[in-house]
Amino acid sequence: MKIQTTGRILLYSLCRRADLIIYINIIIIGTILVGSWLWPPVYQASSSVAILGRTYPDLITAPGRGVITANVTMGTKDELNTEIEIIRSRPVLERVVQDLNLAAPKRVPEEGVAGTIREVLRTVLHGMRELSKQIGLSRTPTKEEAFEGAVSNLHHNLIVDPASDSQIIWIRYRSSDPVLASKIVNKVAAEYQRQHLAININKAESSFYAEQISKVEKELKGLQGQLLNLKQDSGIVSFSEQSKSLLKKMETYDNSLTNLQKEIIRIRSKVEKIQKLRKSRPNLLIPLPEMAQDPQLADLENKLLNLQFALRSVLQRFTPESRQAQTARQQIAKLKSQIRDQVNIMLERELAKLRELQAEEQAIVQTVKGLKESMTQLPTTEMGLSNLEREIDTKQGILSILLKKYQDSLLAKSADKRLENAKVLSLAAVPLRPVFPNLLLNLGLGLVLSLVVSFSVAFFLEYWDDSLKYPEDVERYFDRTVLASVPEIQ
Repeated sequence: MKIQTTGRILLYSLCRRADLIIYINIIIIGTILVGSWLWPPVYQASSSVAILGRTYPDLITAPGRGVITANVTMGTKDELNTEIEIIRSRPVLERVVQDLNLAAPKRVPEEGVAGTIREVLRTVLHGMRELSKQIGLSRTPTKEEAFEGAVSNLHHNLIVDPASDSQIIWIRYRSSDPVLASKIVNKVAAEYQRQHLAININKAESSFYAEQISKVEKELKGLQGQLLNLKQDSGIVSFSEQSKSLLKKMETYDNSLTNLQKEIIRIRSKVEKIQKLRKSRPNLLIPLPEMAQDPQLADLENKLLNLQFALRSVLQRFTPESRQAQTARQQIAKLKSQIRDQVNIMLERELAKLRELQAEEQAIVQTVKGLKESMTQLPTTEMGLSNLEREIDTKQGILSILLKKYQDSLLAKSADKRLENAKVLSLAAVPLRPVFPNLLLNLGLGLVLSLVVSFSVAFFLEYWDDSLKYPEDVERYFDRTVLASVPEIQ
């Protein structure tokens, strides 16, 4: 007798494994819920770029006479794929990593109970990594390795794909830091435009003019510095005025020197005459008549004359050895000594004045010598300044021409239609909600998974269970007819 498995038997088998099915569903769904709760949220920022079609001149087919030059249009798919590769190119990624400093480790602050648990797990993981470094199982990456790892990570997490049935490219990036995700997407879009222009626009002409302008500006700055230093060292503002000023100064100093030398000759002759008279006539109290004009010396001379007159009067009445005569002579000797002292003072005064005038003469001579040297060097300095000014004028003319050429090249570049080929339609905003984990999606998928797993396990166990559970099993295996069966007593 052939026994077939009926729906009742299948349903009975599932009912017998109901507890197992329920436990498996609870475990799987609970694990998914706990994992979704503990999993760190991931935010996605996105930006869109529009790629406009462009044409290129046909360089293969030569145009005939009177025929307009043909253009070649690149296919939309090929052009989008090209721009996607530019977005994901290494120069773009390297500049993004460098500008945003993505190679440096960053930690996002966590909130709530789940965040605290994640922080604890990260702390434990960090401790294990530090321990592995200490025992030599791992090492701290170098600066170059960290940078390379950041570039690789950015390349792996950056999502660039075209929108369907359009010429729009979506740039997306996922990160646990929503602000960082938006910054990365916007920076990638900006660096892409920069790289796009660098590839599609010929900057050889403008870059050449820019280099030449920088070179000429540097040379012009050096020449202007030399001119300024030369003017400061020479003190020259205008050569004609400088020459007149030097000549006027020299004339003034020459007149002063002439008058000074005359005064020196006069004082020197006066001093020499006094010294000569004092040597030849030691008893002469006042060597020169003009010295008697000194008020003090004139007063002493008058007193001396009065005493001499008084002495003659005394000698007429008394003897030369008398006390009155001796007193008069003592007073006369004292006055003569005072007159000599006053003459010595006047002589020292003239000598001091002579030395002062001689020092002044030396100073004026040195000044005149310097002025003469300046007058001698003036033509050479004038020639040097003229050469520098002429070179500066030449460099300024060259710089003006280069600036005009550079502006013309920039205008030519700005008129290039390829500048409008790639435009950012929308910048990435800071995402407010995470895209992962999605609790409802995970719950739905977990429910389906738990049902599939639980029913599969139940059917598998039921298939491998060789015990006799149904009356049909007795008829199948023993080929005997079942007369009655006792139901299972709970």
